[in-house]
Amino acid sequence: MRVGLIARRFDPSGGGTERDLIVTAQCLAEAGHDVTVYTSEARGTARPLPVVQVGSRWPISTLQLMRFAWEAPAQARREGAELVLSFARAVGADILRSGGGAHSAYLRAARRWRGEWAAAAMRLRPYHRAQMIIERTAFKSQSLRRAIAVSNLVRTQLIEEFGLDPAKAVTLYNGVDLERFHPSSAAERERFRQMFELETGAPVVAFVGNGFARKGLGPLLEAWPAIKSNPYLLVAGTDRSALRYIRLAHRLGIGSRVRFLGATGQIEQLFLAVDAFAMPSFFEPFGNVVMEAMAAGLGVLVSAQSGVAELLPAAMRPFVVKDPASSAEIAERLTALLQTNHQSGAVVRAAAEAHPWSGYSTGLREIVESFKS
Repeated sequence: MRVGLIARRFDPSGGGTERDLIVTAQCLAEAGHDVTVYTSEARGTARPLPVVQVGSRWPISTLQLMRFAWEAPAQARREGAELVLSFARAVGADILRSGGGAHSAYLRAARRWRGEWAAAAMRLRPYHRAQMIIERTAFKSQSLRRAIAVSNLVRTQLIEEFGLDPAKAVTLYNGVDLERFHPSSAAERERFRQMFELETGAPVVAFVGNGFARKGLGPLLEAWPAIKSNPYLLVAGTDRSALRYIRLAHRLGIGSRVRFLGATGQIEQLFLAVDAFAMPSFFEPFGNVVMEAMAAGLGVLVSAQSGVAELLPAAMRPFVVKDPASSAEIAERLTALLQTNHQSGAVVRAAAEAHPWSGYSTGLREIVESFKS
C-alpha cells in the first residue's frame, strides 16, 4: 500500500516526534508499504525514504501552518497515496496520530505554568487560534478513520474535546530503545560521575527537557532545599528563560548543587551517572524520556499529568506527584524515591522492557493493515 506520512518538520537527527516519525516510516517500509514523507520543513534526508517538501515557505507562520494543514494530505493523495497518516494537525488524513494532545487542552493547562493573563494572551494569538481551528476540523473530518493517541490521557482528551467516537480512538504507546538505554555498571557510573565533577557517594538526580516551565523545573528547584540528602540536580535541555532558573537556584542557596548542562545528545551517558530522574510536568501527553530513564534502571518521579504515568510499575506509583505546583509534595516524594531508589532498578528496567519499539511497530502495522481493501 502507498502511504503518505505527514509531518510539519522532518529531521532525521532530531528527537521526540522526529524520531517517532522515522521509526514509523521504517516499520511500515519493512512491512512492505511504499512510504513517502510530506513535510513543510526538511532538515535532511533518510535514504531510501522519499521526502517531499510541500509548497514554498511563507513569511507568516500562521498562514504557513494553515496552508500545510490542508495542502499536504491533498498533495499526498494526488501523488497516489492510498492511505494518509499524519503526525501533524492536518485536514483530510485517514489516520491522525496525536503525540501532543489536544491543543485546546494544552492552552487551558498553560494557566498552571504561565499564569492566567499570559495564558489568556496565548489563546488570543492567531497562531494558537489557527491550531485549534485545524485540529477541530481534522478530528471532525469525514476522511478520518482512526485517531492514534500516545496515551490514554490523550485518548480521553480527544474523545472529550472533539466528540470523537471512542471506537475510532486507539492508544498506541511509544517504544524505548533498550540497547541505547541500559543500567550502568559500577565502573560506568563512577566514570561518568567524574566527568560531571560530582562528589563520590552524593545522590544525583537528572531532569531532561526543553521548555522548563511546562516540565515543572521551577517547583522542582523550589523543592530542593527541603531534600535532606543534599543531592545534585543535573538539568539537560534548553529554554529561552534558562538564566531565570539559574538565578532561582542561586537565590534558593542551591546553586552549587545544580548543574545546567544545556542541550545534549548523549542523554544515555547522563543517565549512567545519576541515581534517579525527576520531571514533574504540568502537561505531558506521554514523556519518552521517562521510559528512557526507566530503561536505564532509574527510579522516576513524574506528575499525574504525564501520560507515561500509566505505564509505571507499582513500585513507582508512590512517586507520582498529584500537584506539580507543590514544591512540598515534590520534596516529600523525591526524598522517598532517593531513599528506596537502589532497590528499584530491576523493576523499572522490566517495565521499560515491556514496551520495546518492536511492540509499537506491531501495533501500528495492525492499525494500517486493517485499512487494506
